[in-house]
Amino acid sequence: MLASYMSTDLIVKEIKSKSKNDVIEELVDVFDKTGILVNKKNFLNAIVKREDVETTAIGKGIAIPHGRSEDVKEMAILFARSKEGIDFKSLDKKPVHIIFMIAAPLNVNKEYLQTIARIARLLRHEDIKEKLLNASNENEIFKIIKDFDSKYPVQGKVETKDGRVIHGN
Repeated sequence: MLASYMSTDLIVKEIKSKSKNDVIEELVDVFDKTGILVNKKNFLNAIVKREDVETTAIGKGIAIPHGRSEDVKEMAILFARSKEGIDFKSLDKKPVHIIFMIAAPLNVNKEYLQTIARIARLLRHEDIKEKLLNASNENEIFKIIKDFDSKYPVQGKVETKDGRVIHGN
């Protein structure tokens, strides 16, 4: 369940930064301020390193930057949005408006992969995406995510290939 890894403190109603790297740094700061990280710099490097391999902007205005590090105390999910949109080097070349960033310790591989798949599933629902984009405050955003968790219970198996989640259509 996504909401179990979140709180309203991990919701950024409107991203201030304009570039991909500044956005990543801004969001890692939020994790750091909430006490999730042991070492902010090391986790930031893990996220940037992952982005250098391949963008986590999966298209349709969505990015799911994620990283595992021994510098993360417990798995957490951060939600952020940008009405203006950010050039995140997306696969479809379109700006990103919704970002879910995942911070995970090294020992939670299965939960980590399931969480990425679950976020992708949530964002396949256009009505939920619209609600997230138009929500007026952090409590409303959190409620939308909790409602998704209730309406769509966790499915059993996550398909992976070469350590990556395979997204269905």
